[in-house]
Amino acid sequence: MRVLGTFMRAVLNINTIWGLMILISFFLCAAQHYLPTTSVIPVDRLTDGDNTLTVRLAASGGGEDGAPGSFDYTLPMRAGELAIEPTDQERGRERPWLISTERVGEGVLLKWDCSSHGAYDLAVNGEIIAGGNLVTFQSLTDAAFDYAKIGFDIALGLVAAMVLFLGLMKVGEHAGIVQIVARVFYPIIRFLFPDVPKDHPANGAILMNVTTTVLGLGNAATPFGLKAMKELQSLNPHPEIASDSEVMLLGYNTAGFAILPTTLLALRKSAGCSDPFEIIGTCMVAGAVSTITAITMVKLLGRLPLFTIRAAVAEHAREAAPAPGAETGRGAGEGE
Repeated sequence: MRVLGTFMRAVLNINTIWGLMILISFFLCAAQHYLPTTSVIPVDRLTDGDNTLTVRLAASGGGEDGAPGSFDYTLPMRAGELAIEPTDQERGRERPWLISTERVGEGVLLKWDCSSHGAYDLAVNGEIIAGGNLVTFQSLTDAAFDYAKIGFDIALGLVAAMVLFLGLMKVGEHAGIVQIVARVFYPIIRFLFPDVPKDHPANGAILMNVTTTVLGLGNAATPFGLKAMKELQSLNPHPEIASDSEVMLLGYNTAGFAILPTTLLALRKSAGCSDPFEIIGTCMVAGAVSTITAITMVKLLGRLPLFTIRAAVAEHAREAAPAPGAETGRGAGEGE
């Protein structure tokens, strides 16, 4: 049970999930980089005699200077076997090369490869039979740097939108609108955080955090969330272990239901979208579902023996306890 608990906590860690995603992406890229591409050609698309195979590469693929490329190959069909011309098996820098053919069921498995990357289409006798993307380590590196630059440009474009919405938030605070919303959400706060005393300062920080999150002001919600977590930590009898209230606050902020998704609207506006507000309804539904799921999982998992505070405290005590024989070994050394 102890090993299972440690494994589950490691798997549910967000850093573990991100790390696994990065590793999986790297290994998939390595597999596509070193292994040949396989495509199945249906037998009914082939005719006795010469067949024409056409490989079309997108702009990021073949041709000089990354221009689109279209390459034709002749595949003779003799006695039910598809052959490859020796010249088409020669490895080229821009031109794809064919490796082998193998009969599989009602088709022919064609193995081929290319040094370029990008989208491709395969056509036999003028009819497209397969498509996909060629991936190389170069394309992975180029994409990483390209999207890093895009992310930086988008972040600069967010500044104006965030300043606008944060200013509106300040106006709402002075007008009393934020306080009214906080009173409306107070019963929900009591349900989500029953362990917090009624007059504790954590309630105010939690209310402001929830209010600003619902209004879509993620940047404004962050300091309130940090303040709320600090106040909840002052109520935690086991500071080294997250309390149920702290887990609930983290789960809610991770789901982040928002009536007005200002960050996403700013992203769409900075990307040149003609109608950035058309996704508000969809975002509200998605945010509501994710928030309900997060709250439900925190409530349910908190009742399972494996995830209770008592189990976490017991596990922490076992990990902090000295290894068997450590005290004995030290005593023996002192005796000598």
